[in-house]
Amino acid sequence: MTSLPTPRGASVLRAAALGGVAGLMLGGLGLLGLGVRAVFAPADCAQLSSQECQLLHETDRDLGRVQTLSGGALVALGAALFALTRPRPPNDSSV
Repeated sequence: MTSLPTPRGASVLRAAALGGVAGLMLGGLGLLGLGVRAVFAPADCAQLSSQECQLLHETDRDLGRVQTLSGGALVALGAALFALTRPRPPNDSSV
């Protein structure tokens, strides 16, 4: 038999979900920022040869794309989890 969670249990679950949402959003935004920086701000190649510099730029660009995509996915997942767990007003069925 399943029963509805108690108000205290529901609030604890909602608080845990909010913590998960905050973690996903902060981690996703951080990863998104690192990815964008890697794609648009090339690394300094002062002490490197031209081949090493080219490899560093290509690696940064490719890794930055993956980080940007992953960060965006984490932010979207956090937003979806927030939308699922937000408190909803009671239905007005008197109309």
